[in-house]
Amino acid sequence: MSFSCPHFRPNDDWCLRLKTDCVPGRRGCVLAGKTTFAVPAEQRVREREEEKRRQAIARLWGSPGAGS
Repeated sequence: MSFSCPHFRPNDDWCLRLKTDCVPGRRGCVLAGKTTFAVPAEQRVREREEEKRRQAIARLWGSPGAGS
């Protein structure tokens, strides 16, 4: 990913403005409506949330290698 945003915390892909995971173009993002993405922001947000749910479930069940 190549962009510059004053709200982006690169150490952990965090958006300081929205106080959530950085997904460029998501609702509330400074890039929303100004850029075109190959994969829509809404789809990337859904995928990220699903991955977080899977990791949380894996941590609950103590799966090896979970929550990397």
